[in-house]
Amino acid sequence: MSLSRAILLGLLGLVIIAGAGAYYHHLAHQYSILADAPLLPSIPLENFPLEWGNWQGHDVPISETVLKVAGVDDYISRYYVNPELKSGVSLYVGYTAEPRRMLGHRPRVCYVGSGWIHGHTHTETLRTKQGNTLECLIHRFYKTGLDYEEVFVLNYYVFNGQLTTDHTLFDGLRWRRPKEIDGRLAYVAQVQISGATEQSVRLFAQDAADELMTYMP
Repeated sequence: MSLSRAILLGLLGLVIIAGAGAYYHHLAHQYSILADAPLLPSIPLENFPLEWGNWQGHDVPISETVLKVAGVDDYISRYYVNPELKSGVSLYVGYTAEPRRMLGHRPRVCYVGSGWIHGHTHTETLRTKQGNTLECLIHRFYKTGLDYEEVFVLNYYVFNGQLTTDHTLFDGLRWRRPKEIDGRLAYVAQVQISGATEQSVRLFAQDAADELMTYMP
């Protein structure tokens, strides 16, 4: 091989390496922009009403340690009481622009990890106050022994504006980073309602679902 040809090939290799490096830095810069400016709810979740209809609520603080593990960009944690039902429910909504963060915080993961026994899970289709269809999962967990206790947990997700119970939609390595779909940054919110009776969590979900959707981008 002639010296001039070797030099030419060497220069070509440097150009390719430089181009690859520039492309990598471009992707890193784009990710940095997405990570530093996540898509947030249209209205901060803390503005969700404390009182409406027969429900009266108050905030339930979550420790900074738990929030750090959850990795959410916005959230709401409340306890609501309905005097007519003589019972209450806990409402938790966690929102993130990195959908895969939500996978470790499913009821069947968190409750079992906290010492509860999983009784059963079934799919339920509810009708909201505005007549919309709400498909959700209802789980039953319990503890045995002298401290016997049971809790019903209703949950569903809002994935890019669509209601779903299928967490596999945002599973996999491709969801480890903020991601755009059709030019729109992806997000997921988990809605979780828990209470001592299945009736109470069902009723709250029917009453709250339409209002919660107005907070989603």
